[in-house]
Amino acid sequence: MYIIFRMMLWILAAWRWGDWRNWKKYQSTFLFVILLDLLYNFLTYNYPMWEYNPTDIIPNHTINNLLVTFLSYPSIVFIYLGRYPIGWAKQVAWIIFWVTLLSVVELVNYKMGLMSYHNGWNFGWSVIFYLVQVPFIRLHYKKPLLAYGLSVLIIVGLLLLFKVPVSKMK
Repeated sequence: MYIIFRMMLWILAAWRWGDWRNWKKYQSTFLFVILLDLLYNFLTYNYPMWEYNPTDIIPNHTINNLLVTFLSYPSIVFIYLGRYPIGWAKQVAWIIFWVTLLSVVELVNYKMGLMSYHNGWNFGWSVIFYLVQVPFIRLHYKKPLLAYGLSVLIIVGLLLLFKVPVSKMK
């Protein structure tokens, strides 16, 4: 039930704090985040770094992840970009706020047994990932081609770092 509550919270937060007048400006970044999450699930299907565990309401990782991908992530992007502040110090504080928030949400999920880590991934890697991912959302919004190019390098680097076997790819 917590999972459904959490997703509803993200949707309500987007409804309340999202920049609805300019939603079309953020659409390509929604799709960027969705694409990368789906690509992660495709490339690591048989060798996951982390997985959502089944619950009474959501029976498997795939359904849970699709809910997060298509409901939570767009809501997060919508709020993050729609309220992105002006001024260097405020921007750094905004990024730190989101990295902290996403890390806390993940830690709660992990402690509640709603997700598990595998193949060398751990909570520390997730925090590092958020430190890259959150600024990348803004980078994609401002310079999408640069974000796509750097994403390819990061993906290849992570696949090599965590020794994801090509034979395990779908």
